[in-house]
Amino acid sequence: MNKLKNIGISALAGTLVSLSAAQAGGVTVNGSWELSYTNLNHSKVTGNKLGMKKNLSWGASGDLSDGGAVTWAYSVGGTDTLGLSSASMNINMGGIATLAYDSGTGGYGANAVDNVVPTAWEEIDYGLSTGITDVGSISASKGVVNLTVKAPVGGTGISLSYVNRTGGTHQGDGATGEASGGRGFDAVIDFVNYSAPHFGIRWGLAAQIEVMDQTCESIKTLINGPQSCLTAKKNHPYAGTMYYTMKVGPLSLGTQATFKDPQESAIAGIANKRSIIAGAALNFGDTISVSYGEAWDRYKYNDAARGGSDAGSVTPGYVSGEYELIRFRGWSAAINMGPVALKGTRNEVGGMGEGSSNTGPGLWKNHSEVNLSIAF
Repeated sequence: MNKLKNIGISALAGTLVSLSAAQAGGVTVNGSWELSYTNLNHSKVTGNKLGMKKNLSWGASGDLSDGGAVTWAYSVGGTDTLGLSSASMNINMGGIATLAYDSGTGGYGANAVDNVVPTAWEEIDYGLSTGITDVGSISASKGVVNLTVKAPVGGTGISLSYVNRTGGTHQGDGATGEASGGRGFDAVIDFVNYSAPHFGIRWGLAAQIEVMDQTCESIKTLINGPQSCLTAKKNHPYAGTMYYTMKVGPLSLGTQATFKDPQESAIAGIANKRSIIAGAALNFGDTISVSYGEAWDRYKYNDAARGGSDAGSVTPGYVSGEYELIRFRGWSAAINMGPVALKGTRNEVGGMGEGSSNTGPGLWKNHSEVNLSIAF
């Protein structure tokens, strides 16, 4: 979203009598319109294949008197009613530390590294109802407070996020609201994060935990003995991931491994998930880019007999006792011409993805899309 419209703002202190000096800053307005053509697997009902998305966003920034800066962002769009999509406020403390309040942008904490494998456009699970296991549910929540500290140049740093309740909605000034989850914490550590025009490398890890008000373990401790607990979480859900990317000239490579324990207590629940993603992207200048990636997602269920046995099966490993395997593969391509971009993707999911009827390596379901976008 380049070619931003800048509107100067100055002398705002007339309405802010508690401040001893006038405030000054700048406002940016930008937006985009996207027209897409989408095609699904022949077994799915596609309906009207043409769609449109409209986004508008506002931003403001200003320098602090003793160094650093403050930024603010507000985004609406997605539907004809133009509802609030996301908002954030960011205080940059001298270029090393950043304190932010985030309500839906998901650009901070573990959600910013949920999948860093390079792509030309969309991730390889885009458009599929079955998503690759990842981290980021904490910092993707609305109402997250984030503190990030980074070393200059090399980018080595740490990012910490906290949300009072997960599952909440946008809140206005002075308002409160209900949320379904517990308190959330996540952390990201970049051991190396260096980027130059023709070379780059990033290696790091992230982890998250949701602290529930009540779990099976806390109930057992409270009543001093074992009890049946099939509705609450067994304990506090947690997840962790490690990622590595490298760029050499026009070629970018990346891989990421994730483990997630949702702590589901029901017999039909999931004991844990683990995924591995790998991909590569090739960029031709600033105009053309193509990418390809694959992922393997393995579920382990609480019920050890859920999937039966794969003995004698023509698709061994896809269903085996308490385990199920989901495979992903996909490619993307993009042509950028200033404010206009033409993009396309085709993603496929196999194994147990997109419903239990989709089994075996030969039975892939797919999502294909061509997108024309115009930004200002």
